[in-house]
Amino acid sequence: MTATNTANTTRAETELRAAARRRGLTMKELAEKMGTTPSYLSQIATGNRPWSPGMREKAEAVLGEVPGQGIVYRQGGVVQGESSYIRERARELGMSMQELAERAKVSYGYMVQVSRGHRNMGVKVQKRVESALEAPAKVAPARCADVDRQAVWERMDAHGISQNEVARRAGVSSGHLSQIMNGSRTPSPGVLKRLHGVLFRRTAAERVMPVELKVLGWKKGERSGMVVKGAGGPGRGEGGGAIRTGGRVPWGAKVEYAFRTGYDGLGRVSVEHVVDRGCSAMLKRAEAAA
Repeated sequence: MTATNTANTTRAETELRAAARRRGLTMKELAEKMGTTPSYLSQIATGNRPWSPGMREKAEAVLGEVPGQGIVYRQGGVVQGESSYIRERARELGMSMQELAERAKVSYGYMVQVSRGHRNMGVKVQKRVESALEAPAKVAPARCADVDRQAVWERMDAHGISQNEVARRAGVSSGHLSQIMNGSRTPSPGVLKRLHGVLFRRTAAERVMPVELKVLGWKKGERSGMVVKGAGGPGRGEGGGAIRTGGRVPWGAKVEYAFRTGYDGLGRVSVEHVVDRGCSAMLKRAEAAA
């Protein structure tokens, strides 16, 4: 009986409320210290109102930090009808929760519990999850990003293929793709990744000409830098001369981004990313609430 009552009385907690609780403050007391109203502060906490520069300074002064926005703890009870930030971020990268769990070296069940706020991550696990997601790992509800139909149509035109042909190459039915395009169906990470592979590879007209620039950004601890090489200009050796700036990539550094850019066969600037950043180019980001 007690366990049932506890489950029924649990509630969501925002990052801001959790930060205030750690300081021994209620939201009303925090609002008073920040010189605002609890209602205004609650809108910030839930993400319905953005942090203003002034409010950021006050939060830093009172809490010693500027908390994120959204729900971080679910203290029992499943997030009904909501997709978590972790799940959506994995989807943007074309990863399923199973794949994310494998990269983070944890079980699938553990990863699902973390995404729903039922379990807290240890420091080492959080680092591995953040490395896999290429973003901070937070447990918060997130709106499912829709497929950007305009971007998809543009890539179809670039390749000169029909929607039915895209479906065939991606290994899905034409009806399935039609539902994705009209917004009545959300693609799984696997389908999203296959569609991205079909549509966002370079076309023959987008091939980079011999003159090109290679750019690589790296990060190691607090240090970061960029290496740029130019090829195809006047000079000796294969590919002509080369220019380097930013020095060499230090041993053990993490590659943040890498791409080649130059002019395509039509004289337009073409960029080819070497480090795969996932399927975000196909997704339409939800607009922030006013």
